[in-house]
Amino acid sequence: MNSTGPELVRPRAPERPAASPRTIPARPPWRRWLPPLGEAALSCGAALGFTYWSLTVPDDPTNRVGQVSGLAELQLRLLLIALPVLGVVLVTAFHGSRTVFRGVVRAAGALVAGLGTGFLAGGIVFALSGTPWPLAGQGDDNGRLEDWAETILHTGHMPNIYPPLLPHLTAFVAGHFTGGEPAFALKQLLIAFVALTGPAAYLSWRMFLRPLPALAIGMLTALPVGLPYKPYSTFTLIIVVPLLAKTLQLMRRAPRLPLRDSVLGGAVVGLGLGLTFLLYAGWHVWSAPGFALVVAAFLPWRAGKDALLRALAVLGSVGLAFAAVAGRYALLLLSAIGTKDRWCSPMVTVDPAFIAMSPYPYRASSAMGGWPPPGEFGGVGWFSVLLVLGIAVALSLGLHRSPVVTALACFLSAWCVRFWISSAMERDQAVQLYVRTYHQLLYTGLVLLGWAVILTGRWAGRMMRQLPGGEPSVISRRVPALGVLLAAVLLGGMAASATADSYLPMDPAKYGWLSGQAWIAQQIRKPDGQCPKYAQGGHCTPPRPYQTSYDPPAPDTGNLRTCDYPWHRGGQ
Repeated sequence: MNSTGPELVRPRAPERPAASPRTIPARPPWRRWLPPLGEAALSCGAALGFTYWSLTVPDDPTNRVGQVSGLAELQLRLLLIALPVLGVVLVTAFHGSRTVFRGVVRAAGALVAGLGTGFLAGGIVFALSGTPWPLAGQGDDNGRLEDWAETILHTGHMPNIYPPLLPHLTAFVAGHFTGGEPAFALKQLLIAFVALTGPAAYLSWRMFLRPLPALAIGMLTALPVGLPYKPYSTFTLIIVVPLLAKTLQLMRRAPRLPLRDSVLGGAVVGLGLGLTFLLYAGWHVWSAPGFALVVAAFLPWRAGKDALLRALAVLGSVGLAFAAVAGRYALLLLSAIGTKDRWCSPMVTVDPAFIAMSPYPYRASSAMGGWPPPGEFGGVGWFSVLLVLGIAVALSLGLHRSPVVTALACFLSAWCVRFWISSAMERDQAVQLYVRTYHQLLYTGLVLLGWAVILTGRWAGRMMRQLPGGEPSVISRRVPALGVLLAAVLLGGMAASATADSYLPMDPAKYGWLSGQAWIAQQIRKPDGQCPKYAQGGHCTPPRPYQTSYDPPAPDTGNLRTCDYPWHRGGQ
């Protein structure tokens, strides 16, 4: 039966109003800076806090038994801090969420980076117990820095082409915190530089790496190249190479990033390069030839006019920021380019291809022909062999990465400059500070070795995941973090203790120059007329007056000075 009436339609329920989309509040831009700032605060706080705690080590630093007890005390304190941190990492590895575990590892990496060089600074604090004077007292480079700072306090300027930041900083601290005593201010600043070297290395490599790889490279480099008697130089080196790598990275990414962000990033990097140039300029100079070639090679010449202009804009912002901070001093340095350096330090008479270690920490090296030590592989030690293999692997696996390319360029640049200057040394009777390229070569070589390990580990991980059942569990991915942190604590403590031990005060007439630096500081009378607590036999010498007027330089004889050292080959 067909219905001829109208079609029956089921009445519809009234429609609900459409739900408004949930509004997620925008994250304030400043909040993304909180985690990095927290890492920096934790790492620097750990370094400076451990250093300050070292003031309470009660042992005698001039007695060998007391020295051993003091170093053991510092190791115990390191473990008292590190073991609970490792325990927290272990618990969160098994029971924590992904976010919690990552946060704990991030904090632990920053903390351990600070503790490593905090231990070393604590060892220097222990070596200088009872005396307000810095290493070497009023002698060597420190004595000249003190005189320049005193001159700045009286005249506002320094009569030298030395990088001006540290003398001015010393004068400021002396004028506001140490009663006008530049030597006492310099002691505090040098110890602070030693302590902050680890955080500086870690935070610099955090621009490119996650916490644990950044910790590995930071600890691998900060302690071996550390110079407690001149820490501002290696502090600068540890920052300069990552800043140059960041310059290259920003330049390469400029065609794909907003121009404003690229230029602003370049300006910040240029500011950092300028400040480090005012602190110590040698690394910039020795790295410049190699880095210039790398920049020219990676400029986007074939990517179009817009891409090239964006890359050049980054380089321009770096250069303008650098010039704004350090341009005046750079011009002053260029005006003195013909100055001859005729000082022949112990390193001048060492085989120029030997960069594995310095003779200064080794008291036995003062024996006739005792340096460098014989190597196992064609006269080369296995450490050097490992370093070269690391450079080769890093080059093979990471040539497309800006940090690897930059470190390699800085290494090769310093290597070539080293031989270019030393090959003309006999003819020109000039050293031109070439021996200081040793630290740049060791640092960049260790950086490349660290990158080789990281890149090899990543390659091996990819290969393992391609195997059947090769995907690791969550726990097996987390536990290696505990191993890296434990290794960093143990190796950092060992290296810091060994370096600090070489600076503990001993009579320089018997045990060499390095351990004599703290010994000298222990023998200078304090401002109250009393001798330092550990002065030999309770006797000390009065401090010399600061030098604020300078005689004309002595006539240049045209010959190297003080080149006859015990380990000069053949004793000649």
